[in-house]
Amino acid sequence: MQLSAVMLARLFAFVEPADLNPRGKVYYPDLVAALAEHYGFMKYPKNAEDFDEAKGVQFEMGRAGDVTISKIQIYQQGIVVDTTSSTGDSDRILDEALLWLSTEFGLIYKPDMISRRAYVSQLTFYSDIDLGGLNVALSRLAERISKRLPQFFGREIAYEPTGVYVSYDAMEVKQAPSNFSIERRAETPFSENKYFSVAPLPTDDHIAVLEAFEADIMSQSQA
Repeated sequence: MQLSAVMLARLFAFVEPADLNPRGKVYYPDLVAALAEHYGFMKYPKNAEDFDEAKGVQFEMGRAGDVTISKIQIYQQGIVVDTTSSTGDSDRILDEALLWLSTEFGLIYKPDMISRRAYVSQLTFYSDIDLGGLNVALSRLAERISKRLPQFFGREIAYEPTGVYVSYDAMEVKQAPSNFSIERRAETPFSENKYFSVAPLPTDDHIAVLEAFEADIMSQSQA
């Protein structure tokens, strides 16, 4: 497996922003202006309607050292940080930002105030895996479709398994994590062996799971 790009490294930290400012001493617009300047955000809240935490108070296109911050969103029940490097960077940026604001503005923050952290990792990668080797039934299904299609479509097209999806019953889980999926990269020829994957995991764990999956398929094919 060869990593192509990290498309999204999202952290959702479950902490109520109101708990960070329990007595309302910190003036929200001052805090926002300081954050925008400190991280160089190109887009940040400027009008009263932009401070609606129900919709998300949004900061976009900033930077922390050599890490680009795609977006920070502040909601009533948590804070979302998006980067395109790793969820480890997203974690670090949130912790550093809250500690800095505690020092500069008097916010009340300790790391254990974040009750839970959830992740979404999206990345593209190259691999020689053959998804058709996962299951004989899937391969035969693709073959049957390929054989029947010409009489309706007018030409032969070879179908094959192109994705793997692993999920759960979303009706039983509140504030549910994302699904896990592997699929061929859209708008890319199959011959390039390029894939797109989403996981409810930190970036490094996501890569480790994909490497193990690739190894399993390869060993299965050899057997």
